[in-house]
Amino acid sequence: MATVEYQQASRIYDPSRPPAVNRVSLTVADGEFLVLVGPSGSGKSTAMRMLAGLEPIDEGTVLIDDVDVSELRARDRDVAMVFQSYALYPNMTARQNMAFALQNAKMPKAEITQQVERAAAMLELEPLLDKKPSQMSGGQRQRVAMGRSIVRNPKVFCMDEPLSNLDAKLRVSTRAQIGSLQRELGVTTVYVTHDQTEAMTMGDRVAVLREGVLQQVDEPTHLYEHPGNTFVAGFIGSPAMTLIDGATVSSDGRALLGPDHSLDMDLPREYAEKTPGQVIVGVRPENWEIVGHGAAPEDGGASLPLTVRLVEKLGGEAFLHCRAQETEGMTASVRGSQLVLRLDHGFKGIEPDTTIHVRPKPRTSVFFHPENEINLEYL
Repeated sequence: MATVEYQQASRIYDPSRPPAVNRVSLTVADGEFLVLVGPSGSGKSTAMRMLAGLEPIDEGTVLIDDVDVSELRARDRDVAMVFQSYALYPNMTARQNMAFALQNAKMPKAEITQQVERAAAMLELEPLLDKKPSQMSGGQRQRVAMGRSIVRNPKVFCMDEPLSNLDAKLRVSTRAQIGSLQRELGVTTVYVTHDQTEAMTMGDRVAVLREGVLQQVDEPTHLYEHPGNTFVAGFIGSPAMTLIDGATVSSDGRALLGPDHSLDMDLPREYAEKTPGQVIVGVRPENWEIVGHGAAPEDGGASLPLTVRLVEKLGGEAFLHCRAQETEGMTASVRGSQLVLRLDHGFKGIEPDTTIHVRPKPRTSVFFHPENEINLEYL
């Protein structure tokens, strides 16, 4: 077990272009499961490979247990890697694949057998130990690849999108197994994925990267409820948070929407002085409430009229994909032209092309600066 620290670490492939990883500073606590997440090309895999010694560090340093490993070879860092592609030797059995690194390290045969059988028991691989990769399913191969890393008792696990080749059902069961296994072993783990659902369900903390720049690091729930900027707000959560540009901030410090600027979005008074007359409003799908179905809201209060475009039924819940109706005097605009609401099981009577009226639930909206798009909570 070990701590990991990136200190202003950069990876520069081409000096004429922005770095693939740009001055990342990040600390991973001893025994922590940290997930690096971001879209393709965000630098998450490169950052992890810098830790493992598979990519050079062009600027800054990477430390393991306060020791600078930036110039050490990969084999000298005591880091075990689990790859997306399994990377198993096809001519070897599962037992031989798992034992290979220990044999190269000249470990006594009895100790190798003990380590392999211990890892196989953890991963429920005992019936597969004498089979070759070609005789296994994708999930079984991935468990063998994990077992090969576990037997080494490394200081740090690095996992590079290990579940992306598995089908949806197997991904769910395998990610639960990885999470429980990591807690049992207590090994510091850096896990890379582009799937924000994996990130939210597996990580003790989640680090969001965009174009090589670290955007925010936090516990999953706090990251979801208090995104640092509009990129994190839009990336974390499925469906994503609705972002509404151009909400008017009134002279008395209220953020107003709707065709007649009457819908109060509950902007905290202390935030009003941080923004120049307008604000970006973010609302999660579950934080909208329907207050009318048809021509007008049932309670006669202020609301936002929407046209339902698609009803996505998922059994226990449903998502309404809506478009804000264009009305005279409406100055705000929904980013991406789509607003998504989540409804619990049992909803009835809402079909495509119908009109609904919504307003956010009290104290659930998130507010961002209209210029730098940073959450006003952090300014």
